[in-house]
Amino acid sequence: MDYGDISRKFLMELIDKVDKKIWEQYGSYENVAYYIEKWHEDDEDYTSYNHWENFYIQYKDDGQKQINLKATLHKMPPDIVVKIAIELGIDTPGFLPAIPTFKNVLKDENQSAYQNFDRATKNAYEHPDNAVALASSTLEGIIKTILEHDTFNEDAAKLKNLSLSKLAKEIVKKFGFDDATKCPPEIITLAGQLRSIAATVDDLRSDKSTAHGKSGKDYVVDDPLWAMFTINACATVGLFLWEYFEKKYLPKKEEVAKAIKDAGDVPINLDDIPF
Repeated sequence: MDYGDISRKFLMELIDKVDKKIWEQYGSYENVAYYIEKWHEDDEDYTSYNHWENFYIQYKDDGQKQINLKATLHKMPPDIVVKIAIELGIDTPGFLPAIPTFKNVLKDENQSAYQNFDRATKNAYEHPDNAVALASSTLEGIIKTILEHDTFNEDAAKLKNLSLSKLAKEIVKKFGFDDATKCPPEIITLAGQLRSIAATVDDLRSDKSTAHGKSGKDYVVDDPLWAMFTINACATVGLFLWEYFEKKYLPKKEEVAKAIKDAGDVPINLDDIPF
């Protein structure tokens, strides 16, 4: 995940929260230093001009070897600050585990959906209604990617103008989640919820964002809390659909490698298989 585009304002606020939480958790200069040192990496070549370390630990200039935690946090790369925050249970909107994982899937499978989702997370605070519309478009994109795959081979032109609600119904049908002969009743109930979530996100995009234009009297989503809730819901549903598709329908690399090797009796490097 690219942490280079994190808002400077967000990072400043996050560092303040991390600083406070670490002191609450560990209490003393000694324990705080021990905790931070567990995140610290270097090449142990202290005499070299090219000595490498992943961040610099700042100490106070009082001869006591007391860590200056806030200064150290500000010298850390943003990704380490975020990881520490997640470990300490601090709210990190846009960086919940599902979100970076989902972004990685999108980056590999659908660049357009990836760009929409990236913009959604960045716009959640300043333009929450726009973030909702982008999250909806992202979920549409990952469902279309699955349906257009050779496994189902749906025509892209046919899917182009389908709403998120209709796309969700289609993917549930393809996966057999609504078939009582293939699924237990609880799965059918969950499938109904998947359709409901998609329909609700679809309604939010159409009725409560500026995606289709609004008059001055119409309400649009104006609270980042609702935007992040929608983004997280889309990430969770989208990630589940992709992982289910990948597990149930895509051949595993090892199986493909074995089939190729058996056919030609030549050594196969798994990294050469392009999926």
